[in-house]
Amino acid sequence: MFIPLFGISALFAYERQQGTLRRLLTTPANKATFLLGTISGQVAMALVQMLLLVGFGILVMKLNWGREPLALFLILFASALAAAAFGTTMGTFIKSEGQASGLSIMFGMVFALMGGCWYPLELFPPAIQNAVKVLPTTWAMQGMLDLVLRGGALQNVLLEVGVLLGFALIFFSVGVWRFRYE
Repeated sequence: MFIPLFGISALFAYERQQGTLRRLLTTPANKATFLLGTISGQVAMALVQMLLLVGFGILVMKLNWGREPLALFLILFASALAAAAFGTTMGTFIKSEGQASGLSIMFGMVFALMGGCWYPLELFPPAIQNAVKVLPTTWAMQGMLDLVLRGGALQNVLLEVGVLLGFALIFFSVGVWRFRYE
């Protein structure tokens, strides 16, 4: 889910290259409104994809996704916002659609590896376990593990949701501040 949302940067690069971004930004809407509209659609699609995957896991694979659907939704939503915000910020540094696609995949893979999505963080040395707390994937995985494996409730994932929303706020702020149409 993180890789396609990081790919928002490719969407911005494509629109910048085609000149549509310049035309869109000549309308009375400000940058933040344009970004919110673009990002909201991408986040909504990611949430639908995640909910389909969770539903498949529950119905077909008989996975226990926890007893707290609201907590699960909050973790998924906060993760999607953090990833979309990172993609937005990345889009302000990237010049071409190809560069954005390659970097989205690279960052997505590195974040997944270092954030505990591929291997449990307990397998990493303590220094790495502390260092990767700067990645949103670490907090997303921690929240998912708290719900699914540890049987946690909403109050057990509020810290992770808060940190992910903090990532989203920081990355969106940088993205809006740096956003240019050229």
